Amino acid sequence: MHCASKFDSLKAPAISKLRIGTMKPAHGAPVSDPARFGSARPSRRTGVRRFGPALQFVVLAVLSFLWAGCGDNQTATPPSAGPVLKVSEGRAVIAVLPKLVNIDYFDACKRGATKAAEELGVTLIYDGPTEPSGAEQNKFFDTWIRQGVNAICVAPNQPKTIVRFVEKAKAQGIKVLTWDSDAPESGRDLFVNQVDEKVLGETLMDDLARQMGEEGEWAIAIASLDAANLNTWRRFSEARAKEKYPKLKLVATEVTKEDENFARQKVETLLNAYPNLKGIIAFDSNSVPGSAEAIKRAGKVGKVALTGNSTPNKMRPYLKDGVLQSFYLWDPRALGALTVRLAKMLVDGKPPADGMDIPGHGKIAISQQDPKTVIMAEPIRFTKENIDKYDFGI
Repeated sequence: MHCASKFDSLKAPAISKLRIGTMKPAHGAPVSDPARFGSARPSRRTGVRRFGPALQFVVLAVLSFLWAGCGDNQTATPPSAGPVLKVSEGRAVIAVLPKLVNIDYFDACKRGATKAAEELGVTLIYDGPTEPSGAEQNKFFDTWIRQGVNAICVAPNQPKTIVRFVEKAKAQGIKVLTWDSDAPESGRDLFVNQVDEKVLGETLMDDLARQMGEEGEWAIAIASLDAANLNTWRRFSEARAKEKYPKLKLVATEVTKEDENFARQKVETLLNAYPNLKGIIAFDSNSVPGSAEAIKRAGKVGKVALTGNSTPNKMRPYLKDGVLQSFYLWDPRALGALTVRLAKMLVDGKPPADGMDIPGHGKIAISQQDPKTVIMAEPIRFTKENIDKYDFGI
C-alpha cells in the first residue's frame, strides 16, 4: 500500500532517452534542476543512468532552443515543469523512493509527502521504479547518493539489497530512512512504520477466523515474499492461527507480484484447486481487490471470506456488494507526510522521541522493540457501514 519530469521521446545524435528529476520550489511548482538532481531510471536503449551536471545543463539548454524553434515539428515532448531553478542555498533536499510508482497507494503517499515538503520549505524528489524491483530501486538510490541529497527515504522491495547503498549514503552524511517497509539490518537511521506490525497481523487473523467460524481451510495472497512489511504481517498472522485457532488449516500462499489482474488469476486457480477453501488474507493493496474479483466471478460470495490491506475507493464496491466484510488500512497520505517531516528532523539533528508531538501530524510512538522505529497509527477497519466516512483520495 512520484516527482519526476519525463522526456518520453528524444531523438538526438548521442541520446535516445533522458529523464531529469523535478523539485518543488517555495511556490510549489515543480521545476527541473539538471545541475543537481535527476531520475535514476536508465535509458532503455543506451543504458545511461545519469549525465554529469555540466552535460545535463548543456543538453537542457539545447532542448529549450529546439522546443522554442521547432513548433509543430518538435520530436520531444517538453516537460510540464516550469522554468529551471537552482535549489536555494540552505534548502534541504529529501528524496523519497516508493516500492513502485503509478499505483493508488503510493500515489496517495506522494500527495502527503508533497504537501509536507511545501509546508517545511524543503525540496522533494519522489520517484521510483514501475515494477517492484530491488535492482531498479537501487539505481535511484545510487544516483541520489552521487547527487548529494540530504536524506533518502526508501520503501525497500528487497531489504538485503540496499545495505551497501545505506552504508555509502551514511558515509557521505546522508540520512537514510525506511518507510512503509523496513530493512532492519541495513543500518538505516529510522524506520517510519505505518502500524504496529504484530497488532496488524494478529488483527487480520482474528477477523478472518471469526468470519470462518474458527475452522476450515484458508490461504494467503501476497505481492512478494521479499517485502519485509508484508511478510512480517504474514508471519504474525500465521503464528496467531497456530496459537489460537487449531482448527484452521493454511493450504496455500499465492504470490501476486503487486498486480491486481495477476492476483485475480492466481486466486481463481486457488479456488478451483481448493473447493473447500473458506478464507483468504490478502496482504497488499492489489491482492485484495484481485481476490475479491476472483471470489465474485467464481460465485463464492458468502462462501469464501476475505480480508486484508487495501485502498478505500477500490474496495468500496466490493464492500457494498457483500463480497467481503472488512479490510484494513491507514491514511497513506499521512505516512508520506510523516516520512518527510521525520527526515527533515533528522537532517536538522533532531531525533524523534516517544510521545513527541510532530507539527502537522500529532503525537508519535516509538516501538518498544526498536528505538529507531516510529509507529504512525492504529490500523483502520473499513466496513460497508463506515467506508463512506473516509476519503484518502484513493
